[in-house]
Amino acid sequence: MSVDVRNLCHNILQIVPKQKVLNMVEKMYKEEILSDRKVVLECVMYILNSSQQLDYHTSFCKAGIIQDLVWEKLNTGHWKEVCKGWRTVYALVAIFRILNVSECLIDMIEKTAKKTNPTEELPFVEKSNHDNQNKRKIDDHSIQENISNLNEKIRISLSPVLEDLVKMADMGLLLGAPVLQNTLENIAQQITEHLSLDYKEDTSIKHQRIDAQDFTIQDVEVNLPVGCKQLSQILRVDQPSLEDFIINYKSLEEPVILTGCMEDWPAMSEPRKWKRSHLVKVAGPRTVPVEIGRNYTSDQWTQKLMTVKEFAKQFLKENPEEIGYLAQHQLLDQVPSLAQDIIIPDFCYTGDEDDVDMNVWIGPKGTVSPLHTDPKHNVLCQVSGSKYIVLYPAKYSDYLYPHPTPLLFNTSRIDLQVVDTGEYPEFMKAEGFHMILKPGEMLYIPPGVWHFVKSLEISFSVSFWWK
Repeated sequence: MSVDVRNLCHNILQIVPKQKVLNMVEKMYKEEILSDRKVVLECVMYILNSSQQLDYHTSFCKAGIIQDLVWEKLNTGHWKEVCKGWRTVYALVAIFRILNVSECLIDMIEKTAKKTNPTEELPFVEKSNHDNQNKRKIDDHSIQENISNLNEKIRISLSPVLEDLVKMADMGLLLGAPVLQNTLENIAQQITEHLSLDYKEDTSIKHQRIDAQDFTIQDVEVNLPVGCKQLSQILRVDQPSLEDFIINYKSLEEPVILTGCMEDWPAMSEPRKWKRSHLVKVAGPRTVPVEIGRNYTSDQWTQKLMTVKEFAKQFLKENPEEIGYLAQHQLLDQVPSLAQDIIIPDFCYTGDEDDVDMNVWIGPKGTVSPLHTDPKHNVLCQVSGSKYIVLYPAKYSDYLYPHPTPLLFNTSRIDLQVVDTGEYPEFMKAEGFHMILKPGEMLYIPPGVWHFVKSLEISFSVSFWWK
């Protein structure tokens, strides 16, 4: 399928003109009161304005210098205390650089097409204005044809450049602030959709299994020490009505597995079935935060920004060298086309508010969310792969030894995979449940209920939180 890179770049330039970006920086400069910020904004304004008179490469590099300067401001002090204005400037400079590259690509494509223009050798005998106009029409037509012929080569050679533009937009979104009617989000989505048209699956990993396997609870359950209460199985209910759900489970704050409620999700079946290849095709160039390490309470745990394609290649396979988890990330907001693959359960609209927080959880076998609790109602929906889950009701909180630190106050100090009853003797009084959550099943987790989650294989999940 022939894809016109030039048209894509023209579409990007139509989203917002450069001058509008410059006007917004100038407005911030005029409204700023603090002298140190005003000096920086003056430098930003000067370099962005002057760079328009320079060649594309120099202009891009100068804007990059400004973005690095603002990045330093973003990383000075605690993130919550960073001036929102710096985030806005960071996003604006990201837009400016993307527009600059888009202009450069258009110029490069058109110049390349003119070099191969066959009309240069046509014998125009008379040089009247009428003939010159005809020649220009022929030239324009030939250039268009040459651009079409170049598309295949251009598409292949420029894909890495376009992926870099998506990354630039995502960094502007992650570190910056929403500006100019979500311009960065719009740009990233347009380029991602463009790249998805030419997606080819990595044949080196496509045959690796990610379909759910047949696990038994005895094979995967946590091995609690002697003296601890045995874990019970949790009830499964098939397609309960809203009334049944509210009366028997939500109002009583009783966990329950809901089956048969995801059959109409596009993500459950081809051609939009959630698996590695679909994720990379739809969201491959998008930049996301990935958790690296056993779990977030580990000393070796860290986070790394990488593209979805890099994440899938490195971690969504059998026996990765280390564990990488795309956890509690609002990927559905970042990539709207993925959001079209899921349907918000009606159960989520049984609260006091209509707002529903959606997060994805994607990772290989072995990802772990340690025993913790959340303040909202939660429906965890398993799209692909299986997870082993342990629940403890909120009434046993005192027996679960929450971390004393404010950052981890909702997380237990007990590692369910290696329980030390000598250090945590009260844990033996807690009575819990466990289960295997399979593809197509939902787990309702009431507020305050403690839960431990472990992936048994490559897994795709979506959680919905509401009040």
